[in-house]
Amino acid sequence: MVVALFRQTTKTMRRHYFPSILLYGLGLTLALSLAFNGFLLYQQTRPRRLYEFELSNAATNMDAMSCQQQLSECIRNNQQKDSLLQKYE
Repeated sequence: MVVALFRQTTKTMRRHYFPSILLYGLGLTLALSLAFNGFLLYQQTRPRRLYEFELSNAATNMDAMSCQQQLSECIRNNQQKDSLLQKYE
């Protein structure tokens, strides 16, 4: 009788704890999966940010180079005008 009662109690306990262990395992799997996917997403976007930063710096350098060229052209044009003015004076 005691053995039968013990077996029945252990079967009931197994049935009681099985769903909670399963849910715990699924929750843990989901949490680890989300953390890993977040890490992969971070790694994927990180080089892109550096690349965009380099591109913006390159664009700024191109703008500076363009401004420098325009400035040198303006200086050259002003020198030509000054030389023409001096010629007519």
